[in-house]
Amino acid sequence: MTLYDELKKLPPGLPPGNLTGYPGVWDGMVVVHQPRMTIADRAAAYLAASPIHHPLEVVSTADGGRLEGLWVLGNNYRGSGYHGAFPPGFTKRIKALFPDHPKILHLFSGSLPPEPGVVRVDINPELKPDLCLDAHVLSQFRPVLRNVSLIICDPPYSDEDCDRYGVCRVKRNVVIEECRTVLEPGGFLVWLDQVWPMYSKKNWILRGLIGVVRSTNHRARLVTILEKK
Repeated sequence: MTLYDELKKLPPGLPPGNLTGYPGVWDGMVVVHQPRMTIADRAAAYLAASPIHHPLEVVSTADGGRLEGLWVLGNNYRGSGYHGAFPPGFTKRIKALFPDHPKILHLFSGSLPPEPGVVRVDINPELKPDLCLDAHVLSQFRPVLRNVSLIICDPPYSDEDCDRYGVCRVKRNVVIEECRTVLEPGGFLVWLDQVWPMYSKKNWILRGLIGVVRSTNHRARLVTILEKK
């Protein structure tokens, strides 16, 4: 029985109160335990996986450091063609930073194809996500979202984007809090946006700020990496 077979058992629009007894989305997935990685370890892992790219800088801070840098992804048109889809190579770079987190919850997943260990979450059923739900109520699905340690979040950036997707404007502070509720302590939130989102220093540690550009005449974006306290 695969992860996706288990997810198909969840009725569409399942009320959160009826989730008791359903399997967790990663139940049965075998994960090899790895030692806790430092920020310097993550920078080294990224460089090892992407030796042709410029290394990320490790900035010393009182709480263990953070990563800073710029990713120039290039004008590559081999993507899905879906508006706002990740440019080729983006998710590969994120995974290179988190080799110890094979179980990934991907919010606002859009046109991402199925992938072992990755649970795609989107509000649009036509995109056939693994879980079709509103990210603003993510925590209501905690009974099936167990042991979440890495969330990648790529919300609509503007009112224009929301209109194009046919969705309401995303309340960043609400979704970030929902992610915090679902994540395990020490888990990471990777947030891709056109802005540096607000977050509570009481609840989060800033672990990375990485600029992302494709080429001229494209939107510049920012990857914010937060660790749950």
